[in-house]
Amino acid sequence: MPVTAGKIAEFLGAPTWGDPGREVTLIAKFLPGQKGSLSFCKWDKADFFSSIELSVCAVVICPQDLPETALKNKTLIPVPDARLAFIKSANHFFPWRKFNPGIDPTAIIAPGVKIDPAASIGPYCIIKEGVSIGAQAKLSDRVTVHSNCRIGNNVIIGSGTVVGQDGFGYMADEQGNQMPFPHMGAVVIEDGVEIGANVCIDRGALDDTLIKYGTKIDNLVHVAHNVVIGRNCLIVCLAGIGGSVVIGDNSYIGLSAVIKNQKKIGSGVMIGMGAVVVKDVPDNATVVGNPARLLEKQALKDAPSW
Repeated sequence: MPVTAGKIAEFLGAPTWGDPGREVTLIAKFLPGQKGSLSFCKWDKADFFSSIELSVCAVVICPQDLPETALKNKTLIPVPDARLAFIKSANHFFPWRKFNPGIDPTAIIAPGVKIDPAASIGPYCIIKEGVSIGAQAKLSDRVTVHSNCRIGNNVIIGSGTVVGQDGFGYMADEQGNQMPFPHMGAVVIEDGVEIGANVCIDRGALDDTLIKYGTKIDNLVHVAHNVVIGRNCLIVCLAGIGGSVVIGDNSYIGLSAVIKNQKKIGSGVMIGMGAVVVKDVPDNATVVGNPARLLEKQALKDAPSW
């Protein structure tokens, strides 16, 4: 459905440079772009002006410091953060995620499970006893949710993910035989969480494993028992989070990072890719390396000697 540049600008609380009545029907990359499309651009490339004429987009969300005359024959919407404004506009005017409420007939659902009528359960999912799933939650194909786990509203879980498997906890008896520690907790996933494909999230032992509001977890991540992940965190693929780790709000765990069990990670933390975290990390710190160090200390260690 066509939408005008003026309507998009109004949604963003921004002005328009050029024709506010110009319509767009889709979103596209800035280069080469597509006719009748909405896109965004950056203002940080040396060849920016030479590439402008190659774009065929109709409406472009741009940085505020871009010269008003830079894009001829286009309508501009200047904003403080062009990428963020584009994301907001694309999700509002051109929603790209398909959502079909209902339960696929191949799914296996235990008796007494509570699934909101507005949820979507994909093919070959397995939902065990005592589970609850909120409104607008979407489980892709072959997701398994073990007993008593709770999934909130607007949660997305990718293909092949397992929620609530027993955690890895053993202790040797007098003869050296490894005995499993009881895992009687559950997994609680709060509203707005998104989880990728083939993720494993273990149930808690005597407490629950908890993933708080708005956190996003990439594919192939392991979250061990009793972990607590704060609000609006980003956890990138292949990360491994050991048992009973606590992560504060708005933290970032990089590609293939590993966090040792029982460590506390503050809020606003950035853990670099491949980092091996063996100590607690304070709020707003950046750590890198193996073993992970505060970035300032790591930079000093790696500095050349003269």
